[in-house]
Amino acid sequence: MDDLIQNILICGIGGQGVVLAGKIISLAAFESGKDIKTSEVHGMSQRGGSVSTHIRYGKKIFSPLIPGNEATAILSFDIYETARYIRSFANEKTIIISSNHGKIPQWTPKNKNDKIGNGAETVNENGSGAIDEDGVAGLLRANFKSLHLIDDKRIAADLGNIKVSNIILIGILSGFSDIKKEIWLKSIEKNIPRKTADLNINAFLTGRNYYENQNHENKIF
Repeated sequence: MDDLIQNILICGIGGQGVVLAGKIISLAAFESGKDIKTSEVHGMSQRGGSVSTHIRYGKKIFSPLIPGNEATAILSFDIYETARYIRSFANEKTIIISSNHGKIPQWTPKNKNDKIGNGAETVNENGSGAIDEDGVAGLLRANFKSLHLIDDKRIAADLGNIKVSNIILIGILSGFSDIKKEIWLKSIEKNIPRKTADLNINAFLTGRNYYENQNHENKIF
């Protein structure tokens, strides 16, 4: 697997920890001896706009940007951003790990007759096209077999701080990789304040346990 190029796309909105997640994943890949390149794309992050990070690693990487429809995995902290980025980067084999919560995006109106767009129409209980989390979830389930929609906000709140929801999803992602768990843990410790180490490690292990309880037998990337 070391010879293969792995493409990890992280997406969300400003303030959800996209950049921090990129640093943690990048350091873990680097500490595993992989060649790695990253690229951060910031929208209006200070106003809750779209933010994404491209991470590519393998034996030798020449470009930091993930080619179209070649994401190995998409890690998303907002379900609407998941719907946005699958159009350009996902394929039938892409692992999608996403929050099942989201903020109605600025790129589409909020009334009941509106669509996500580009073929990604959502459908609510009365059968009309509308923008809602359940509709987007249905769209994702219908199109992607390797999909994990996580109630990360609730899990994080149960752990004591909703801000660690991004670390929970990183924990799930880590299980699919061939990077050792110990390296992930060290990368988290190096990228977070020492006073929050226990909370963040617990969040990571919670996500990792979710992966392990799914009975996955093989590493995918």
